[in-house]
Amino acid sequence: MTSPKTPTSFKDRIRKSVTLIVLLVVSAVLTLIELGHPLELFLRAARNSFQKMPVSGEMVVVGVDDEALSSLGPWPWKHAHMAGLTERLFAEGANRVFFLTPLTDQGESRNRLLADTFARHPGRVFVSAKADYRSGPKEMTYILPPDIVRDEAQTVSLARYVAFWGGLSKVPYKTEISGQALDSIESVLSGVYGNTQESFSINYAFDSSTVPYASAADVLTGKTKTNAFRGKDVLVGFNDPSLGDQLRVLGQGNKSSTSTVVVLAAETLKRGRPLQLGWLPGWLFAAGIAACLLSPRMKRGKRLLMLGAVVTLLVVPGVLERFNIFMDIMGGMTLLFLTGICVLWRRFGAQEKKGGTINPVSGLFTPNAIRHEDRLDGRQLVAARIRRYAEMVSALPPEAERLLVKEIVARLELGAGGAQLYHGDDGNFFWLSNLYDHDLLIEQFTALHVIFRSPIRFARNSFDVDISFGVDREFDLPVSHRLTSALAAAHSAEQDGTRWRLHDPSQISEKEWNLSLLGELDDALDAGKIWVAYQPKMDLYSKELLGAEALVRWTHETRGPVSPLEFVEMAERHGRIDRLTDFVLNDALKVAKTVLLTKPEFRISVNISPSLLTSHDIMDTVKAALDRHQVPPSCLILEVTETHAIAQNETPSLLMAEFRDMGIGLSIDDYGTGLSTLEYLRKIPATELKIDRRFTQDICENKADRAVMKSTIQLAHALGMKAVAEGIETLEVLSLLARMGCDTGQGYYIARPMDAKAFLARMAAEAEQLRHG
Repeated sequence: MTSPKTPTSFKDRIRKSVTLIVLLVVSAVLTLIELGHPLELFLRAARNSFQKMPVSGEMVVVGVDDEALSSLGPWPWKHAHMAGLTERLFAEGANRVFFLTPLTDQGESRNRLLADTFARHPGRVFVSAKADYRSGPKEMTYILPPDIVRDEAQTVSLARYVAFWGGLSKVPYKTEISGQALDSIESVLSGVYGNTQESFSINYAFDSSTVPYASAADVLTGKTKTNAFRGKDVLVGFNDPSLGDQLRVLGQGNKSSTSTVVVLAAETLKRGRPLQLGWLPGWLFAAGIAACLLSPRMKRGKRLLMLGAVVTLLVVPGVLERFNIFMDIMGGMTLLFLTGICVLWRRFGAQEKKGGTINPVSGLFTPNAIRHEDRLDGRQLVAARIRRYAEMVSALPPEAERLLVKEIVARLELGAGGAQLYHGDDGNFFWLSNLYDHDLLIEQFTALHVIFRSPIRFARNSFDVDISFGVDREFDLPVSHRLTSALAAAHSAEQDGTRWRLHDPSQISEKEWNLSLLGELDDALDAGKIWVAYQPKMDLYSKELLGAEALVRWTHETRGPVSPLEFVEMAERHGRIDRLTDFVLNDALKVAKTVLLTKPEFRISVNISPSLLTSHDIMDTVKAALDRHQVPPSCLILEVTETHAIAQNETPSLLMAEFRDMGIGLSIDDYGTGLSTLEYLRKIPATELKIDRRFTQDICENKADRAVMKSTIQLAHALGMKAVAEGIETLEVLSLLARMGCDTGQGYYIARPMDAKAFLARMAAEAEQLRHG
């Protein structure tokens, strides 16, 4: 009795094992791309708010605040003020003094005054060095005090990335700046050191409001409390919002000065070297829970186990943070969430899926059974429609409908050649014909018409049954998509009074239009009806227009503007794409040559069809265009799409490498859509990553889109590429992208596409404006 169950049980175990593997892979990928990072921050903030604790008081912040600026004037202050502040702090017993404010070059005499002051306190004065990452990690600039000042003080690192949420997620122990590995200011304050590859998380459970504070104005005028600085380390930094330098403190609902956050980070290290567990322990714990939940042996207690696992992941990190141990939980939470969905689907979704797949009258499968499979099938799909079915059923008592349907099914089975019949509503039947020859299928329809000529008789009733057929042959679509097409063809046959109708997805008028359009394409190029629009691209750091994308346009004499998607695809299918590309390329380089006279850093982007990268002819076309217009290759960027097909072929990869060697830029267009993946990103020698507009438009409101955008920008920079965002339509989006470190942007807020004359006028006006300040 057990043997019949064994194969089913084995298959069930295999299926659940595969499900578990898929859940593990999906959750790991979502965790690695930090899709759940915003929620991770929210949970950490919640834990911080529940377990606030005061700082040790061993460090004091002296702020350049509104009061100090009112007393001593706007920033930057003269070095004489900073020298006086230094002497005053040491006179009041400060142990060490750390300057977080930038100490700029103010000339030899003023620099010497400050250096001499520092020299009187050897080993006790520290100045900070920063790295400006806004241009990307490979083009960063360094902000350092003058050499003479650094000679008399110790230099510490204040370089770190500000996360997308406006605060610091990690702090490096040591940073290499100008060829020198500098310890972070937090390491020096705490005495806990590491190397340049290591970083630590800040314990934001320390209450920022408990950090001792004094205004620089009170220090200079002697108004501070007695022994306020005795034996303590003093951090001098900005504390006025007008000077910037404000960071969010996770879980405390406010912004604080960088100095305050440095104190919190140093307090973290003072409690011991933090242990970073990352996301793997929580994920492995969730993997064990998922394996139990998906196990065929576990029949009860799933809800309790899931609840216990969630509570454990929420509570344990807070306990560990008390011991300076940090753990991310979103990897595990994501896996539990996906597992919960899977368990619920098996419990409820499977039942729902089965519902509606059996017709209660005939006992046959309904079309829903096909829709649930959503598969491809190379057979012709037939829809049979019984005319006046509703009228016949309404004339019968309820129990007689089953007999009528039984007779109809019997006749259809005679002509369907053994194919599986599906019974829909209102007298609709479907089957996938085993006849691959279309002529034989038509003969089958004729035979069925003969069969249905005989009236259906039972009891005292007699019905003449007419039938019409529809056929769908779109084999590249799932069968579930073809049901409606076949039924629509059967309806058309019924209305026309014909036996059958083949579904034709394209209309005759559209075919005629496409043929006409193709014939006019070459003439339109010669007549100037096809032209090039230019959409400016803005450097999001300098806010200058330093590039543009060339976009092909066609204004038809009778139909007006023709969609580029329509005629570009047609040109590609019918061998016109090379000429169209040559036209756009030459027009773009002619415009670029004019702009380069005033903006040598200008770059023009031209789209290249993947089909052109299968032949070396495109290389000759590009070289000829560059020679014709006498412009450097570095001014040109070629944008490519369909990276999947390109990365799988050797020729396109070799051609793109040759373009790179020439100095031409390569852009991966519409990244994040279609089949663009990290594997293809690694194989394609691109210089910039163009992020699709769907990830840009909602980043101000959608935390998930914001996280994806931030991680994609960081990925581009890590691979040595520029990050370009499309679809910028508001000032808020532009500002947020700039803060995220995005290099370039384009969209309607910056400028809409315009013709060459308007574009050149716009660039000339901007150049004139820059010349006059």
